Amino acid sequence: MFALKVPPPLLSAGKGNDTEREAFIALAFGKVSATHELAIAASAFEQQLIALKQAGHSSVRLEQIKPWLQSDTLPLPARPILLTFEEANRETMEIADPLLAALGMTALVFVDVDQLNQGNIQLVSWHQLEQLVNSGRWEIGISGCSGQDNPELTSQAALAHKLTQQRELLEHRLKVPVSAANCPRRWTSDHDNSEEVWQQALSIAYLPMGFVAAPFGANYWSDPEFGFRRIRVSRTWNPQDLLAQINTHTPRRQAFTDTFQANSSASEWMVDSGDIAVTDGNLQLFNKAGEQGALMTLGGTEKWQDADVEVRLKGQPEGQFWIALRYRTGQPFVRLGLAKGQVILQKYDGIDAFKQLASRESPTGDITLRLHVVGFHALAYLNGEALLSRPTELPEAADHGAFALAVWNEQTGDGQVASGNALVNLQQITATPLFLKGGIIAPLPGAATLAQLSQRAGDLSMLSPRYFAWLDGKPQVSGGHNSPMEIFARYHHLQLLPALAIDTPPALAEMAALTGQALAWASEPGYDGLNILLNTAQDTQKWQPFLRGLSRRMNQAGKTLAVTLLDKQGQALPRQGDDGLLWVSARPELLPATPRLLYPSAQ
Repeated sequence: MFALKVPPPLLSAGKGNDTEREAFIALAFGKVSATHELAIAASAFEQQLIALKQAGHSSVRLEQIKPWLQSDTLPLPARPILLTFEEANRETMEIADPLLAALGMTALVFVDVDQLNQGNIQLVSWHQLEQLVNSGRWEIGISGCSGQDNPELTSQAALAHKLTQQRELLEHRLKVPVSAANCPRRWTSDHDNSEEVWQQALSIAYLPMGFVAAPFGANYWSDPEFGFRRIRVSRTWNPQDLLAQINTHTPRRQAFTDTFQANSSASEWMVDSGDIAVTDGNLQLFNKAGEQGALMTLGGTEKWQDADVEVRLKGQPEGQFWIALRYRTGQPFVRLGLAKGQVILQKYDGIDAFKQLASRESPTGDITLRLHVVGFHALAYLNGEALLSRPTELPEAADHGAFALAVWNEQTGDGQVASGNALVNLQQITATPLFLKGGIIAPLPGAATLAQLSQRAGDLSMLSPRYFAWLDGKPQVSGGHNSPMEIFARYHHLQLLPALAIDTPPALAEMAALTGQALAWASEPGYDGLNILLNTAQDTQKWQPFLRGLSRRMNQAGKTLAVTLLDKQGQALPRQGDDGLLWVSARPELLPATPRLLYPSAQ
């Protein structure tokens, strides 16, 4: 749950929202002109840049993004935006450059080297391009999929050779490194391996980053570096439209409630199929003619992990209606909905099968459905009443995904789609991201503590009995190990991560012994990994070598590693007979986009 890839070393606390550790958004501008009617108007472009600046967005460079991808010790500035241009059009550059200079912004432009060498008068000259680069405002990328038929997309060697030649020429002429290329064409069914060809060609050409044609969205820390997405700016957008698009796709970290009192509500939702309309304070989700159903997702939730969502329906839907969390196409997820007169909770295995977890006859009138997902368990509610007596387990691969709503035509007995509409009227939607929570518990907890845990089990992801310590360079083991804790964790679908308290950062000579001992403890039967307890009063930078090495070894062993930063009041070391319980949760500003080493702090 916490470490599906080798994580970076310990994070610094930072200043909350002053830095960005999760994602950036890239914008793609086409031609900008003062006269061409099919281009973005120069006056509109100026207003858009000013609006971005006034809204607090910071333009970032590839040279900032590259180290950000590799380590959280160099986060991006607040609300990072990468400005990109499809080509080095002469008029576009002459309009954009002075505006960037006046606003203190930077941009990336993709260059078609072949067209530049041919002296295309619509593009800047080599001399002008050198001046733009020397200003410090412009970075250069390669226009990697030029031409109509793109034959190079079917040949890794041909594309890699072309990209290498263009990179070397650009770097030789401009005296700056070139680290990115774009392919503004979608992968087509004619070339099934185009994505692999693109990825491998970039690697061979020593281009660490690539931009592709893909659905609009933010670029998260965990996304593949060869497939960054951009929001293509329309010539019809005013500044408010642009900001609305950015806000829709920005990672959503706060609770969201929509009562659909204005048409602007619909801008928060991304419609994959079907259509939506806001009428009389309701949001209608419905299928189009000839379509089986409709699907929409809440923008900025595609990397959500733990969440609580509640949907209030106006009357009964036509056809089936579902709400889903951790939704990804072709991947496991959980859904709650109405079908054939029943309220049903199901989980999808990611292949072709839904498993029913709970069901109840659907009441008449308005209905409120609530779905609560934490860690690898879920709870479902109908009109405030739980469908299950305890959380139900989720597939391990259902670790993150979007909040989605769908409506479908009912199916007839012979498997054919029934005729008629698929429609639902939604009165209110509330969606709240939850931050990972756990309990640090005494080795031998008493009845009162176990009662507290049972009451909050649905909100917890992990349980950490204080079994182990490393004090003065020596291992210590509590005498309170017991199987009831393992049974409790399995019953409530919690990860059991025994706590390992360490008093001081290990010296180099001690590091191997401590790492080996930690791995041995984590490998004991019934344990999912370890939760290392550190004191915030210590210099966290000194822990980096140890945590880096241990996280890599734990990941290789298929074990989870969590790190909890305890304040001065947090009791880190196990004490015999201590029945205390310490609740911990991941601080929002440190919560990553996808499973990765976490640093909760004691509340």
